[in-house]
Amino acid sequence: MTLLTLDQYFGPWRNHPDATKPRRDNALHLIAAAEKLAALAVADGVVFRLNPKTGSVVSGQQFGGFRPQSCCEGAPNSSHKEGLAVDLYDPIGMIDDWCSRNLDKLATCGIYIEHWTVTAGWSHWTTRAPKSGRRAFYP
Repeated sequence: MTLLTLDQYFGPWRNHPDATKPRRDNALHLIAAAEKLAALAVADGVVFRLNPKTGSVVSGQQFGGFRPQSCCEGAPNSSHKEGLAVDLYDPIGMIDDWCSRNLDKLATCGIYIEHWTVTAGWSHWTTRAPKSGRRAFYP
């Protein structure tokens, strides 16, 4: 199963100067962890849908994957701006529902998520541990 390619993750920013090698390396690690977790979710019946706006599983219109440093969404050096986070298209909450019941599997894969109560329509996955250390955290 291929959930997400590097090209899809960087989207319109694939050739942006902020898409540096370290950030691409971060994104490759994120994508590998996300693939592992997604395979576990799919085995339990979760369906990852394509976002018609991005043509991939990346949520939003253009800022659900990588974001350049100048992006108006997110703080400087946010997880998205460092290649460490992705928002997955989750229009009916199926992904977040599964994640809420499988935090142990997220831990095994090295994924943290923004709490499902604050991500209606998407599921935020990151390989960067939040300051709280909680597997599901509030932004």
